[in-house]
Amino acid sequence: MNNLTKTMVNRMSRVTNTHLTDRHNELLEYVCSYYEEHRVGPLYQNIKRVTGATKEEIDSLFPYGLVSLYTWVGIPIQSAGSPCKPMAAVKVDNFREVYFDHNATTFVRDEVKSCLVKYYSGEYGFGNPSSSNNVGKNAYNIIHTAHARIADLLKVDVEDIIFTGCGSESNNMAIKGIAFNHLKDKGHIITSNVEHPAVLESVQFLEELGFDVTYLEVDSDGRILPQAVKESLRKDTILVSIMAVNNEIGMINPIKDIGAICREAKVPFMVDAIQGFGKIKLRPKEWGISLLSMSGHKIYAPKGVGALYVEKGLQLAPLIHGGSQEFGKRAGTENVGSIMAFGLAAELAKKEMDSEAQRLTELRSIFLDELRRIEPAAIINGSLENRIPNNINVGFPGIDSGSLLLSLNLIGVYVSAGSACSAGSSEASYVIKALGVDTDRYGIIRFSFGLPNTIEDVKYLFKYLPPILEQLRLDQK
Repeated sequence: MNNLTKTMVNRMSRVTNTHLTDRHNELLEYVCSYYEEHRVGPLYQNIKRVTGATKEEIDSLFPYGLVSLYTWVGIPIQSAGSPCKPMAAVKVDNFREVYFDHNATTFVRDEVKSCLVKYYSGEYGFGNPSSSNNVGKNAYNIIHTAHARIADLLKVDVEDIIFTGCGSESNNMAIKGIAFNHLKDKGHIITSNVEHPAVLESVQFLEELGFDVTYLEVDSDGRILPQAVKESLRKDTILVSIMAVNNEIGMINPIKDIGAICREAKVPFMVDAIQGFGKIKLRPKEWGISLLSMSGHKIYAPKGVGALYVEKGLQLAPLIHGGSQEFGKRAGTENVGSIMAFGLAAELAKKEMDSEAQRLTELRSIFLDELRRIEPAAIINGSLENRIPNNINVGFPGIDSGSLLLSLNLIGVYVSAGSACSAGSSEASYVIKALGVDTDRYGIIRFSFGLPNTIEDVKYLFKYLPPILEQLRLDQK
C-alpha cells in the first residue's frame, strides 16, 4: 500500500476503534493489490482462496466487514449508512492542483528537464566517465562541471564534493564512514532527537555495534543550542551530527556556532543540509563543518542523486567498494545524466536564492494572515525566526491530521502530515512530540512552498479550508 492509502487505513482504524493487527494488514494489502491490478474489489471467494479468510473472519475483524475492507483502501462502492467518513467532501469550483509539499520533493524544473532530454537523446554522449576514450572523456567533463557547480554554491574545492545515489546515502556514508574508522575502540557520537531517519537509524545501528550515542533535545523552538553540544563533548567523541534545517518544522540550527565548538575540540562535524542546500547560505570551510550532505530532488533536480562535502584530509571508510570513482570514496559508475542535472539545478539555485527567499517569505506572510483570520486558535510549530522561508508547520485544534490531509487531497491541495519518509504512519511525528505539542489536541500539517506557488494558490486553499475544518469537526464530535 502506498503512504496515502496507509494514511486512510490508519484514520479509519481510529474512527472505528479498530486495533490493527498483522492479519488486518495482510487482508488490506491483498485487497489493495487486487484492486490495483483488476480495478475491481475481490470477491469473498478470491479473498478466501489467497488469504484463507472467511466472510465470518472478515466480519469479525472489520466493523462493516467487506465494506470496510474496500473503503479503507479507497475502493469505491455504493453503500448507505456507513459512518466511516475519513475526509470532508467539499464542492469545488474551478478545481486546481496546488502543490504545497516542496520539503518532500520538487518537480524537475524546465531548464533541468531540457538538459536531461539532451543527455538521454545522446546529444551529450553516453560514455563511461572512467573509460580512456573520447566519449569517456566527455562524460568525465560533464561530471567535473557538476562538481564545480556544487562546490561553487558552497565555496569549497571541486575535489571536496562526492556524488552519491541520494541524500540518505550521503548521510550514511558520512556517519558510518567516520565510525568504521573506530570499530576497534568504538567511541561517542552526538546527535539530536529530531534528526532525519537517515541519521537517527544510522547512529542507532552504530549503537548496536557498541558505539555510545548522546541524543540532544531541542529547545522550545525546535533548535539545538551550541552550549548543549559543548557540554556533551567527551574525550572519546568521534563525531557530532546536527542537521542544518529540520525537514518538518524548517528550523535552522546555529551550525556556524556548533562548528566553531567542534573545530576547537578537534571533533568532526557532520551536517545534514538536505533541506538547506540551495535555500540558505552554507559555508563548510568557514564554519568548521567536516561533512555536509545534499540531495538533488529537493532543488528541482531528479530523484536518485545526492552529494557529500568531505573536508580535505578527513578519512572516510567507504560504504561501497569496487572502483576509484569519486576520488576513491564512492565506487560505481556515475549516474552521469542526473549528476549533470543536479549541478545545473545547484547553479540555478545560487542565482535565485536571495530573490526566491524574499518571494517565499512574502507568500508565507500572506498565508499566515489568512490562517489567523479563519483559524485564530491554530498554532505554529517552531519559531517564525530562524526558519527557512518556504516552510510553515501548523497545528489545527480539534482536527485529525490524516483526515485534513485526505480532505485537502480531494480538492487538489497536496501537503504532508509529517516528513515524507514517515508518511502513512499512525504515530504522531517524533519531531512535533519533541516540541511538547499535544498531538491529541492538534492535527499537524506541513505546508512547504516552491517555485510554482503563487498568491492565487494560497487564496484557493483558504477559500475551501474553512468549510473543510467545519465539516471535519462535526464528523469528529
